Amino acid sequence: MKRQAGFSLVELMIVMAVSLILLAAMSSAFISHAKTTSMQVLTVDTVHRARTALASMTRDIRMAGYRTSSAVTGISQATANSIRTLVDLNQDGIISGSDEDITIAFDNSNRIITRNGNVMADNIESLALTYTLKDGSTTQAPTDLTSIRKVTLTLIVRSATIDPLTSDYRRLELTSDITPRNMNL
Repeated sequence: MKRQAGFSLVELMIVMAVSLILLAAMSSAFISHAKTTSMQVLTVDTVHRARTALASMTRDIRMAGYRTSSAVTGISQATANSIRTLVDLNQDGIISGSDEDITIAFDNSNRIITRNGNVMADNIESLALTYTLKDGSTTQAPTDLTSIRKVTLTLIVRSATIDPLTSDYRRLELTSDITPRNMNL
């Protein structure tokens, strides 16, 4: 009897089992890498949005009172979640327009920060403004706006989507101490 060349059924089954194990390991590694990449993209997006919003608000608050008359305070409204600043950018002696009369406000129901009614940042969990007064005390509702010496802005931003690794939103908290430069301090 002549022996036939080829693989036996047992050999073929062993090769298929080993191949299946290798394929499962590669799939697991790919899925893990995809989830990690997704988490990193969420983190980068969240950090970018938070830093952009914080930088814009910091610039607006820091410029409060720029080239305004002595009769105009640089901050005309200050609460725990909103601030209104006045700036005479074009130095015409009149404060007008959306770049000179700036209101930054947090809308908790929609989770957004607006600048003069236009959305500046979304997916915001909280915005807290704390004011340091000339006597060193802090408050979130100053009665004498001319005594404000520093504004501490705390911002908590969450990711736009749920993180697949934690099954929750990613959150980032940023804090900035802002000294208005133009308020005759």
